[in-house]
Amino acid sequence: MAQSKQQMELRDQSLDIEGDNEENREMMPPPLDDVMNLVVYLRDRTGIHFTLEDAPLTCSSSLLSLILQEQGLPPEAQDVFSLWLVSPILELRLKAHHNPFLVVQRWDQLCAKYTDCPNEDIHDSEPVLMMMRDVFFRKDQEMHIHNEQILCLLYHEAKYNVIEERYILHDEDYHYLAGIQGLIHLGSYDPQQHVLADYRANLVRFYPEHMYAQSRFPMFTKKDKPPQPPCEERFMDAHQKASEELQHIASKDSLTELYRKYLQVLWSYPFYGGAFFTGIVEAKVSRIRRFILPNPDLRVRVCINSDGLSLFNKRKPEYLMSVPYSQMSWQYQDLEWDGDSDPPPTLLVQFICDEKSEDVPEEQITKLLQIYSREALLMDALIETCVKKKLELLKKNPGIDFVDAGVMDSSERRILNKLEKLSLETYTKDGEQLDTV
Repeated sequence: MAQSKQQMELRDQSLDIEGDNEENREMMPPPLDDVMNLVVYLRDRTGIHFTLEDAPLTCSSSLLSLILQEQGLPPEAQDVFSLWLVSPILELRLKAHHNPFLVVQRWDQLCAKYTDCPNEDIHDSEPVLMMMRDVFFRKDQEMHIHNEQILCLLYHEAKYNVIEERYILHDEDYHYLAGIQGLIHLGSYDPQQHVLADYRANLVRFYPEHMYAQSRFPMFTKKDKPPQPPCEERFMDAHQKASEELQHIASKDSLTELYRKYLQVLWSYPFYGGAFFTGIVEAKVSRIRRFILPNPDLRVRVCINSDGLSLFNKRKPEYLMSVPYSQMSWQYQDLEWDGDSDPPPTLLVQFICDEKSEDVPEEQITKLLQIYSREALLMDALIETCVKKKLELLKKNPGIDFVDAGVMDSSERRILNKLEKLSLETYTKDGEQLDTV
């Protein structure tokens, strides 16, 4: 881990989900019917129905082209979106050559390999085919999109991630986004038409649950925080302010700029546009407890995009940390069963830390995070491909800074990593281990 993986020769690690080896050929399902009906879903809760001939021979890229043609989307959408297989326990991005129908036939095997779910949950987790944002589509590319249809699809996907608490934002941004949503779905604020009861009834459509749930139970709010008005009042206020500030945009027939206003807020966060995985890390405990009890497990959601890796607490809506690829190295580790224990696959992430060590005050230190997950191999493959694409971009544009590939907006939000929540090993740049925090 001492040598940065960015300096190593990178390989485009593909997942073997097509039965390329002899073992998988034996496990392949019987041939599918040549003609099949299928539905491809979008994040705006609509579905596109197809009847395909030669379905077993249809690859992901061909199916995506049919969808874009059916929706009347321009050619640039081919780079913006990709096909995903999505279930409650696993999400997989399909590569261009993957056959969606054959992958679905092996879904139970993939879930057994990449999740810890019991067989009954795997059996019930039938995937749906979805067209979603491609994780490799860069933020700077998205900033130059002006097609209303594409921005609409990106808006609905971003809204889903916000409301489902996959993106954790500052509270003021939740209200600002809800105000924009109000303009899009409710029209401009009208005190005769929009009453407080309507805002209260619509909270579930415009906010993640933790935003309006906490306002209903004030006795459970933190004492160090000043009391806030109920969420529906702040929602109404945000809608009114958005109507006043963006009236010149809302008055137009096109919703393009309102979609962009919504996305611009999320562009300022380092985790926008990522793929999500689940894992376990060790939470930090006091020194005394550390000698008595093992560190407690902390279930996390890992978000990986074209810029870096982010970590969220899965049990409650809490952002933990983000690290850009330029400041981290990583390694996939899958130890063999030693007769006593069978350790899960692990993604080791070592990253530069801003703080200084008391032992070596003049030197910058690094932290080592261990993410235990059946999806560690998927995470490793995605990181490798993202870094490879960044390095290729650097070769074509030598003047671009690797940290952000020239894509960071001037409004990039400053969000603080909560490393004090995590049990991390500490090292010097020379690889000498220091005290664990």
